[in-house]
Formats: sequence, structure tokens, C-alpha cells
Amino acid sequence: MARTYDDTYSWVVAGAKIALPLMALTLLSMLFLVSDRIDPTQPVPYADIDLDELAREPRLTLPHFAGVTEDGAALTLTASEARPELSDAGAWVSDIVARLQSEEGFSADVTAGLARLDPLAGAVQLSGGVQIVTSAAYTISAEEVLLRTDRTRIESPGAIIADAPFGEIEAGAMVLQAEGEGAPHVLVFNNGVKLIYQPVK
Repeated sequence: MARTYDDTYSWVVAGAKIALPLMALTLLSMLFLVSDRIDPTQPVPYADIDLDELAREPRLTLPHFAGVTEDGAALTLTASEARPELSDAGAWVSDIVARLQSEEGFSADVTAGLARLDPLAGAVQLSGGVQIVTSAAYTISAEEVLLRTDRTRIESPGAIIADAPFGEIEAGAMVLQAEGEGAPHVLVFNNGVKLIYQPVK
């Protein structure tokens, strides 16, 4: 009886030594037949990266900056891309979003298509369709805006258009600032201010 069991076991082992490699070979063949054919003459889909350009112009993707101003406001900056300037500590960023949040609850969200960060001067020069939205229900559009990173100050040296709770404002310049920690935020329009008053119904 034991001899019959030993013979059967030997036949099973011998059969497995032949069947298993054949099954593996069949599965491997099916894998190559079913999968998409690769044309070795075609370029790799992501091989169009210009390595020389990356070496000349290093960049950061989705950079993020966060800090606190001297008057206690939280400042955050995000962008889609940043290109550092090799000549100094500055950088050019695209699609920038800045948020200024004070401890008292005041906030201002600033967006722009392009900006230059100057950490040595403590400022960000924004351009390319700048828009400022404040928690006081002001929406301000400008061509250029200077945003300070060391204190609460947002300044437009050129013309602006603002949608206010009471109407539309056109002015030659604008400054939003806080005089110190805990001080109220002041929004000043100057250089030829024009107001189109729209009474609340």
C-alpha cells in the first residue's frame, strides 16, 4: 500500500515539473499577445522635456509660503509655478493667490496672473489682472499691486475699479493698510475718485 502511495506521489511531482513551467509559459505568451504593441521607433510620451531648459531655468511647482506680518496678520502665498532669479533672492511666480488674515477677522484675497517676489525688500509685485476681494465686501481690480510681506499693506499705484457695498468706485490709486497690531484696517482711494452710488433697495 505504501509503495502505491509513493508511486502516485512520484508521478504527481514529475507531472508538476512539466505542467507548471508550461502553464507559466502560456500565461506569459498571452500577456504579450493581449497587451498593446510598443513601437520602439516612437518617442516616450514624457520624453519631450527639455533638460537643457530645466538646467538653465530651474522652477518649483505649486510653491507655498506662509508667515506672519509685524502687525500680527497671517499671510499665505500659493502659485502654480515659481522661477527663481539667479541674480538675487527673488523669484517670478505665475497664477499667484495671496491671503491676508488678521486676528480681528479682516481678510483680503489677492489673485494675479504674474508676480515677482522680493524677499529682501519684503514685497510682492503683482500684475496681470490683479483682483482683491476683502471681507468688507469690496472687490477691487487693478493692473498692478504691491503687496508687503512684512506688514499689512496692499497698494495700487495706478488706476483701480472697485465694487463696494454702496456702489462702484473708480480711482487713480488705492492703499489698504493697518497702522499697527490690533489697529483697524483702512482702505483709502485717491487721485481722482469717482463714485457711482447705488442705493440698497
